[in-house]
Amino acid sequence: MPEPLGWERYLPYYLTAAEEELRRVCPHGSPGLLPEEGNLLIFGRVPVTLRLSERGPLSETKRWFPVLKELARRLVENLVLSTAVDGYPGEGLLALMLARGPVKGLLVSGRTLRPPAGAIRLSTGEYLLPDSEVDGRVFLRESWRARRSFRAVSVELKTPADLEEGRKRLELARLFGLTYLSPRAERELAVFLVSLPEVKKFLRRRGPMGLLRLKEPPEGVRGLFLGEFFLFRCRRSVRELFGGSGGLCGGLYPGGFSGPPLALLYAALEHARRAGGGLVSFEPFTYHVLGDLYADWGDLGAALWAYSQARGGTRQPADLLNSLGLIYRSLGFLDEAEKNLREALELSPEDPLIHYNLGEVLAAKGEPEALGHFSRAYELSGRRSLFAEALARELFRNGRLEEARAILEGLSGLSLAGRTLFGEILYRLGDFAGAFEVLREVSLAREAPARALAYLALLYRHYKGEPEAAEVLAREALRRGGREVSELLREVQELWN
Repeated sequence: MPEPLGWERYLPYYLTAAEEELRRVCPHGSPGLLPEEGNLLIFGRVPVTLRLSERGPLSETKRWFPVLKELARRLVENLVLSTAVDGYPGEGLLALMLARGPVKGLLVSGRTLRPPAGAIRLSTGEYLLPDSEVDGRVFLRESWRARRSFRAVSVELKTPADLEEGRKRLELARLFGLTYLSPRAERELAVFLVSLPEVKKFLRRRGPMGLLRLKEPPEGVRGLFLGEFFLFRCRRSVRELFGGSGGLCGGLYPGGFSGPPLALLYAALEHARRAGGGLVSFEPFTYHVLGDLYADWGDLGAALWAYSQARGGTRQPADLLNSLGLIYRSLGFLDEAEKNLREALELSPEDPLIHYNLGEVLAAKGEPEALGHFSRAYELSGRRSLFAEALARELFRNGRLEEARAILEGLSGLSLAGRTLFGEILYRLGDFAGAFEVLREVSLAREAPARALAYLALLYRHYKGEPEAAEVLAREALRRGGREVSELLREVQELWN
């Protein structure tokens, strides 16, 4: 039987379980297993150390220690293989992990999925990606890029029974057409989760549906009252059911469109809310509204699908193309992002946000044209801080430091990143007093960027002459920024030298 994929990431859990069994078999000597280079090789390649914390007579130890080593190796390998399911570590491993404490991660379902190393297979097409071993954000992004069919939700498991709650949330994601049920989406859809069995039973019946926002259930109308929502079947006109539509805010779904009916109905309600109230029956433009909802909820895969459905029916084509461009950029499809944003700009050439987004894409591709779009966005926006920061950043990249300084100097409303950039510009121009003042203020924020701390560390060392403070800041900057900050510190240190 082959080794399960990525099992060695969980070596300490297997060793703890094997160690307990080993001590039952061999109570003398208190044998222990450590995940380090030593006297054992698991599956002939993963090093482990077997140690005795209590030693008996040397001659006796020499005689039975080789037997104990072989037993330990077999115990670990049997644990790995016996808890595996179809080539991945299985639910038996999850039980070992839960014995130590809660496990956070991404619960994922999808029959054609091929999860990365470190995934734990729970059942056919269902996996747990523990945060400690698998970056769930990378998995989501790569799955969206590949247009895979899947559902995912973040979970915190304290017992194996908690998996059932996670599976209910996966079912909620399915009903709303989500590939990822984010915390924000879960908060907004919580009332549907509480009444999930009733909602599913309701959806099994055919016919037009309606969803209203109401403070209390209406009299004489059958349906489900879900917090502030009322879900009902439209066997008759809404006017007949509710005595007119005045003061109502609701969505209607007559059927006949592609997508999960409950998601389309919810989008129709959101369409009505954005229109200022009344009743809206689902139409092609409502796909655009649904895409906005998905994007707000952080589900780029579902948003891409909804926006693509809206292409022929949107009443805001420039906005749709801009949104598509943003998603393609987030997924790393820069050519597709540029194509959509250029089309958007043809439809709305005076929109600063489209110029800004196109500039970001072109900057990521290393295109000199980016500067022109940032400049145009800055002018069209009335010199708002968002666009000022982008223009100053591009000028800085092009070595035009005095121009970048002039853009940011005296400007209110700068973000932490913008103030960090201003401090960096002042530093590079040799205005160390100004840079120190700006960056010290930034450093007081809990979310201070690593670059701000790195430059401040250099200023404390070379400008203020306080190496102790510099060392503390440099360590924190490296912790937050990793390799990027390490390279920055090395580059600037060479300038000082």
